[in-house]
Amino acid sequence: MKEEILKKLIEKTARILKVDESTLSGSTNIKTDINLKSLEMAGIISELEEEYDCYIKYTELMHANTIEEAASIIASQVE
Repeated sequence: MKEEILKKLIEKTARILKVDESTLSGSTNIKTDINLKSLEMAGIISELEEEYDCYIKYTELMHANTIEEAASIIASQVE
């Protein structure tokens, strides 16, 4: 499940930031590498909540540094 969420998280992040998916990976730092804004993250979370029919705690995601850490947090809330 985590790998699937990681893939979707990269996909959605790339689309929202208008960058090529190949420039992102699990080790991409959300804060320093791509400077993902809270509104952008909220949009991604909203899409994932709808897709997985769940509630994702945004406050827990604020502690993630990398896309992979975010995917792990999301996976623990989805499963």
